[in-house]
Amino acid sequence: MKINFKCLPVGDLPYEDNAMTTKMMVKLFENVPFLAMLPKASPTENLIHRTLENIPGVILKTKKVIFNDKKDDFKPALTALDYAFNNPSLENLEPYKINSFFFPKYLQILKRIKPAETVVNILGPFTVSQLLTNKDGIQLLSDKYYRKLVIQAVSIKALWLIHQIKSASPDTHPIIVLEEPLLYKYGDVKRENEDITREVIINLFLKVIQKIKEYQGLTAVQSFEKCDWQIPIEAGADIISFDAYNNPNNLSIIAEKINNFLIQGGRINWAIVPVKNEALVKSLNIDQVYNRFIKTIEGLVTAGVSERLAYNRAIVSIQGNVDNLPLIFAEKAIILATQLSKRIPFKS
Repeated sequence: MKINFKCLPVGDLPYEDNAMTTKMMVKLFENVPFLAMLPKASPTENLIHRTLENIPGVILKTKKVIFNDKKDDFKPALTALDYAFNNPSLENLEPYKINSFFFPKYLQILKRIKPAETVVNILGPFTVSQLLTNKDGIQLLSDKYYRKLVIQAVSIKALWLIHQIKSASPDTHPIIVLEEPLLYKYGDVKRENEDITREVIINLFLKVIQKIKEYQGLTAVQSFEKCDWQIPIEAGADIISFDAYNNPNNLSIIAEKINNFLIQGGRINWAIVPVKNEALVKSLNIDQVYNRFIKTIEGLVTAGVSERLAYNRAIVSIQGNVDNLPLIFAEKAIILATQLSKRIPFKS
């Protein structure tokens, strides 16, 4: 997998309008523009709305998601979703479109710049499966019928995005980032229900990833909690994105698997620039961040991963959302990540 950037756009941004967002993007992410999330611009600017709006049975409230499969229109809506999944023309996908504050401007940027790649984040299938429960409180993962709904819901959003991106810039490769903030719960889920095996979870990812690849998209799986990275790797993810600042050894424990992933063309995003609070970001400089990155990546090399592959297939980013930081420090963190990406050593 060849890509043309070294800094992955990550996290909600602090801007309230398109102008500031566009200025930042053109300055720092011209090679890989992304569909920025702007929660200060709109109350519905979040991954839950982006991924689950207009999905059958899903009712979006301000602070929670309700799933109701008892309404009269549920089964016809499910049939329509299935048809769109299997016949993903733009017309069939339009009922599931994403209403994002920055989307019109984002398409304009794609049309003007025509980048090699672009990035869009949506929720991944495991996290969606954890958010949705039926009226009896049973998670959808427990039922094969509803696992299919989860797979199709996530896939249909990705396919709509790919259609829009390709319409704006036919040669641009969409990178769909599947955000998995709840993937760390996999162990608990498996213990609570013996029918939810490792194979079930891998298949959940596999079906989504295969559908995205079928339509010329690449996939990244992103989780900033400790989790089992073997799952998305075995499902065929192109990029894994982890919190390299707080969980630096999360990959070292599966060094052989990581080495094979890199040999086969996979890439790792090291979310190494911390953004937890203003004081921490204020104290940072590029040398600190660079030294932390080198120390962390060398830990993976010591564990048995090829030094050449570890460095040459590395991407970097900030550690998470920056919308709650003062603007000056939010931008500082993003700038540090882009500066770090230019200093990643090349190993021959």
